Amino acid sequence: MASTPRPSGRRPVRPVVGSRNPTGRPRTVAGRSQPPAETPVTPPVGQPIDPPSAPPPPVEEAAPPPEPPPPSPSERVSEEPPATGGTVSGVRTTLVLVIAIVLLVGVAAAEGWFLWLRKEPVVSADRPVVTGEVAHRAAVEAASQAADEIVSTSYKNYDDQVDQAVAKMTDGFAAKYRQTAEDVRDQFVRAKKEVQVEVAAEGVVRADESQVQALLFLNQYVTTNGKHTAYTPYRALVTVVDTDQGWLVSDIETK
Repeated sequence: MASTPRPSGRRPVRPVVGSRNPTGRPRTVAGRSQPPAETPVTPPVGQPIDPPSAPPPPVEEAAPPPEPPPPSPSERVSEEPPATGGTVSGVRTTLVLVIAIVLLVGVAAAEGWFLWLRKEPVVSADRPVVTGEVAHRAAVEAASQAADEIVSTSYKNYDDQVDQAVAKMTDGFAAKYRQTAEDVRDQFVRAKKEVQVEVAAEGVVRADESQVQALLFLNQYVTTNGKHTAYTPYRALVTVVDTDQGWLVSDIETK
């Protein structure tokens, strides 16, 4: 019977499960002692680890940069920004003035064209008054004052009153009036008559730019020999024309 041979040498060493150093402990060299292993210090939970303080590096002060040389006069002028605001404002003002002048010239030209080419209104039966109230009222007032001086007469200064009345008339009507006044002069003076006239009412009948016909309501008082006075109301159509001397009487019609 053959015998089973035994394994020679030492038995293999199995690794220990869960060992933290699978590579084994370091060997101890003969004649040297191994320094003890440092035990790690574990900080408490929740407390931060302060890094080792180190002295801050020295701060070197930087030298200030050199100042640039002052610019030359030409560079100083070129560096200034152009004043565009004042230029734009000046151009805008000039444009507004030009537009205003053009508008004024246009208005003046249109008004001149209208006054030059328009036709004068013509008096008719449908439109007897073609002037404004201010214009014809002035003419009616002139007719009323002239009628008072023309009709009112006294034997005491008959000739002087005739001269005053003529000054309120046109040349053609003045010639007719003088002839009539001369025809009745002797009879009027011999009877020692005095005629006074009051304008009770007045109004315009026809009117245009150059001629106005006024209707006057007159109250006449005639005194003879200083005793008897007769009262007579009547109406008169007094026509006045516009002249260089103002409104002058060109005709009187009594009704």
